[in-house]
Amino acid sequence: MSPPHTPFRTFDDAYAYIAEFTNYERMAHISYTREAFDLERVRAVLAAFGQPDNDYPIVHVAGTKGKGSVCAMVAAILQQAGYRVGLFSKPHLVRLNERISVNGVDIANDAFVALMNRLYPHLEAQRESGNPLTFFDLITILALAHFSEEAVDVVVLEVGLGGRLDSTNVITPSVAVITTIGYDHTEQLGETLGKIAREKAGIIKTGVPVVSGVSDPEPATVIRDVAQAQKARLHDVDRDVRIEPNDGPERFAIRTWRSTFSGLWLPLIGAHQRRNAAVAVGAVEALQETTSLSVASDAVIHGLERVRIRGRIERLSEDPLVVLDVAHNPDSLRTLRETLRTTYPDRSWVVLFGTPSDKDVEGNLGEILQLASHVVFTTTGNPRGTSPEELQERAQTIAPNVTTDAVRELRPALEKAREIAGDDLGVCVAGWFHMAGEVAKLWEAEPRLAHF
Repeated sequence: MSPPHTPFRTFDDAYAYIAEFTNYERMAHISYTREAFDLERVRAVLAAFGQPDNDYPIVHVAGTKGKGSVCAMVAAILQQAGYRVGLFSKPHLVRLNERISVNGVDIANDAFVALMNRLYPHLEAQRESGNPLTFFDLITILALAHFSEEAVDVVVLEVGLGGRLDSTNVITPSVAVITTIGYDHTEQLGETLGKIAREKAGIIKTGVPVVSGVSDPEPATVIRDVAQAQKARLHDVDRDVRIEPNDGPERFAIRTWRSTFSGLWLPLIGAHQRRNAAVAVGAVEALQETTSLSVASDAVIHGLERVRIRGRIERLSEDPLVVLDVAHNPDSLRTLRETLRTTYPDRSWVVLFGTPSDKDVEGNLGEILQLASHVVFTTTGNPRGTSPEELQERAQTIAPNVTTDAVRELRPALEKAREIAGDDLGVCVAGWFHMAGEVAKLWEAEPRLAHF
């Protein structure tokens, strides 16, 4: 499709243009180099558009897992404190608009179109220079511009891939956050935790405080060394931010270097979310030391109570029990498995599973096959997906005692998983964001899927 020569009239027009910037074949073979991930092209468009990223303080969040949860928690706390909060997260579960929100309200279609019409000449100038933006470059710019137009008080910005060369790393934040370090995107980021940590620590800027939830010694050492080199004060969970028991098993407290927050409760499933909460609270504490923002204890308590995150061990329904999760690497799938076993100790699971071919397919299968009594492998038609037949073949080698099916189309695969589960087993959907989003759309559109 050639670029339009008239302003975009509809959201679909604008979305079709954005889709031109996604090249799956290129993504599969791209090398993670400064030439391939050129931040200068992002800086050029932002500069031409008036440098909107200078209009607000930013909490910049990187990490292997927990980024989305920490971002949602920070945003919820700041909103509860009375601030107008821009949140940039990825990927979207159902609609692209979900990636860009202000106080929990996704960017409207008409605002999206209007902004794309204003950005279009700058985007085309960059493309004509021979160095076009990527899809994520473009969405990042769109978000930063939208937040400026909406006059937000603060922005929470989630990193896409890595950190050092990520599109979001053109900004200078008020706080940098690194949630965890694990094995994901190893072809781009490196095959050791130390190398991965160094890429993610690329978001650390001179003099900007850092909050880290990283506990493994090797990556923790890398983050400490980078922070020291950048003269950035480092706040570690377990040392400077601690989780403590409080008022029974449902409640907990977080003690920081500044204060203590008691009587905390989370609506999210899983003990790992408490650690995410500790990282988020640490980020809010550090933010208050570098900006004029002020957050009372009640805002922390009520913000965490009200946080909602789609696709993070999300119960689509209780009866039948259907859980949706965007876990897509061995670490996050292990957390999912352990959380479900703890939360539902007597439940067996039918897993609806798919995974992109550029992930750790063997590692992902190794985790999910430990949870499942039956797996239905499927895909969405996305060119990144691994074929269900290949997944089934590899699963039979790893865990020959687990019953499996391969169903090429998603809707019949979901129906089969529900049919196998009946009234006694739970259904768990996992493997990657794209599939989780497609299942969420099917479930919302066709309530009959709950009844077999």
